[in-house]
Amino acid sequence: MKTQWKWKKTIQTLWKQEKWCWIGAVVIGLAFSAGFGARWTKGYSEVIQNGIAAKVVRFHVLANSDSKEDQALKLAVRDRILEEYGALLQGCDSKEETLAKLTDARQAIVETALAEIQEQGYAYPVRVSLVREEFPFKRYDDLIFPAGVYDALRVEIGEGAGQNWWCVLYPQMCFVDAAWGYSTEESHLRLQNTLTEEEYLVVSALEQEGFTPKMKFKIVEWWQERT
Repeated sequence: MKTQWKWKKTIQTLWKQEKWCWIGAVVIGLAFSAGFGARWTKGYSEVIQNGIAAKVVRFHVLANSDSKEDQALKLAVRDRILEEYGALLQGCDSKEETLAKLTDARQAIVETALAEIQEQGYAYPVRVSLVREEFPFKRYDDLIFPAGVYDALRVEIGEGAGQNWWCVLYPQMCFVDAAWGYSTEESHLRLQNTLTEEEYLVVSALEQEGFTPKMKFKIVEWWQERT
């Protein structure tokens, strides 16, 4: 009887030890999975963003202030630049060609912006530069671009302290202005032909059918919004 009791006690002790070992293993496994998942999500988001950034040129216009007049002036300068230089960029077949043409035209773009500012009755200075700068997570209608560093044509009016306006110069997607002559469908096709299949799948996930593209879009969106 005493021996039986000892065996019972030993089995209970071993069971408790084994139980805690299993619990510890589960906790460690969950922690490892969470860490791996976070690293995978971060890595996937960065790969997508870096891939897109390597192929596109953004357009960034900063108003003097948030006043109604300065915001209207920002849009007028934007339209004038797109109208006068849309044809110059229309034939560009690569990001590199677009940047080269913008570099050559930079001073002319300054003069164009100044002319529009003066015609609108203002005397603000303007700074036009080609930069690599941080862009926020941005939606263009049914397309999304992850936050990150992009090459861009940057136009600062006056103090440059007002709300910004963004679009994509290459591939040509500034279809808000009729001067470009592109439909939304044509702009999407240009983007699709520029990006990889995976990159376009994420960028255009809002218009895609099925679970996988929407899930990939959400992975990038979730990581971009938490960083």
